[in-house]
Amino acid sequence: MARIKIKGNANSLASLFADIKRKNDADGEASLLNPVIDITATEGKVNNMIDYQKKADDANRLKEEMNEQKTKMAKEIINDIKQIRDLLKAHYPNDIKKLGAWGFIIDEVSKKTEEEPV
Repeated sequence: MARIKIKGNANSLASLFADIKRKNDADGEASLLNPVIDITATEGKVNNMIDYQKKADDANRLKEEMNEQKTKMAKEIINDIKQIRDLLKAHYPNDIKKLGAWGFIIDEVSKKTEEEPV
């Protein structure tokens, strides 16, 4: 028995429905669908689905743009905070722990020196 697949994405559904509607309109009153299916109601649902898809696409584009702006701003802020850190380190060269009062996390673990192979 053959299977008839229906893709669930908006564009495929809209395209398939357009073909169905075209055939239904061509068959006119003799269409098998007329007594059972309200084509006009389904057409309204398809139009709503396409509107939702357009709005979702617009929202995704806006999200991407906002994320790009956020990333750009974060880079600028990191540079500003690095300047602040460097200024404070220069001001407290012998007492780096004082940067903790400014919100910086002080990593007191010293780097291990690598042993040379014998």
